[in-house]
Amino acid sequence: MSQADVTVVGTGAVGLSTALFLAQGGAKVEVVDSGGIGAGASRNNAGWIVPSMSESVPSPAALRTAAKWFGRGDGPLKVGWELSAGYVAFLARMLCAARPSAYRRGLAATASLAVGAVAAFDELVRLGVDFERHARGVLLLFVEEHGIQPHLDDLAVLAGLGLPGAEVLAGKDVRELEPEAGQGVVGGILCGGDQHVDPSSLVDGLAAAGAEAGVRLRLHAPVTRIVEGTGCVHLTAGGVTSSTGAVVLAAGVGTRSLAGMVAKRVSIRGGKGYGFDYRPAPFTLGHAVYLSDHKVAVTPLDRGIRLAGTMEFGAENIEVDHRRAAGVAAAMRAYFPNWPVRAPRPWSGLRPMTPDGLPVIGHLPTRAPIYVAAGHAMLGITLGPITGQLLSRQILTGEPDPLLAPFAPDRFRPVRFRRA
Repeated sequence: MSQADVTVVGTGAVGLSTALFLAQGGAKVEVVDSGGIGAGASRNNAGWIVPSMSESVPSPAALRTAAKWFGRGDGPLKVGWELSAGYVAFLARMLCAARPSAYRRGLAATASLAVGAVAAFDELVRLGVDFERHARGVLLLFVEEHGIQPHLDDLAVLAGLGLPGAEVLAGKDVRELEPEAGQGVVGGILCGGDQHVDPSSLVDGLAAAGAEAGVRLRLHAPVTRIVEGTGCVHLTAGGVTSSTGAVVLAAGVGTRSLAGMVAKRVSIRGGKGYGFDYRPAPFTLGHAVYLSDHKVAVTPLDRGIRLAGTMEFGAENIEVDHRRAAGVAAAMRAYFPNWPVRAPRPWSGLRPMTPDGLPVIGHLPTRAPIYVAAGHAMLGITLGPITGQLLSRQILTGEPDPLLAPFAPDRFRPVRFRRA
């Protein structure tokens, strides 16, 4: 096989965006994946472009949510147990990252990156990527009035970091926008700068545009070996070994084991989420809607309405816990009384989570040119194109963008203590 300048491992939104921008920059690019296009979490998600939700998962608000829903099998957050030192250390780091000072630093870093998120999608359109996109904003709904002010406080911080502001709505205003909303909805917040896409159309569009730009796709080819060379990387995928000028590991949760092949630690674990696709839609929604008190995303698409929610740690598989999944569908009736009781078959997906809630983007501390672009949690769609744009520029020019500094892979190096 002819040598690629860069091989990207992973056909999700992050990997395919990176590949497209690399190809547009003149690189010869190959993308390999153990499954099909978007086989991981890139198809099974809400499809939101939400700079307004730049908050990381480890946060003071998450601790309050955990306390509120503790012990409930149908709640939005579940922390299971796994008897491994790595898992315990991961949870301990998450607790540390939820401290206000650490949370504020992470929020500032992610928001600074998210400022360019919508413009990066505009660039995809300019490059000929065809996908379903809606720019009507995201509407946060509340059935508990005391939940509104904390969201407004967070949005005020984000506005100070350069993100668009939001509009506060009374319950009657919400019902003017969304007539199906019930009387139990006491208020809302319209984040007009947010958008949403059909995530399947996005990854398919990225793959098609990449192929048009010369990107070679090699699917159903699991990577089994990565070896550092001198100025190159030797990679075995689907039983075929080839040399490549550089490698980008963008395989979501699978990035952890890929980095382990070159003896490097990338702390990523799967956070399981559930969803439902109602086709056709039971009724029309004008906006993507967030059921704020139940942490459920509602996405109106051309082909129906998608629900997505929950966060479950400790089960790195895609088996469906039907009790937890049912909680996602049941939440709708608190906001939309006419929503049907009967739900379609649920699906699940693993979001790639890091202990500090920040993605991992940049050069691994290796001799060879091996890069990582993973761990975007619930912001994989939001930050996928801007990640690919900035990382491809770093690979092509050798100059890392300062915006990527907080996401460097070497932050996961184990802490060493010196004896007194």
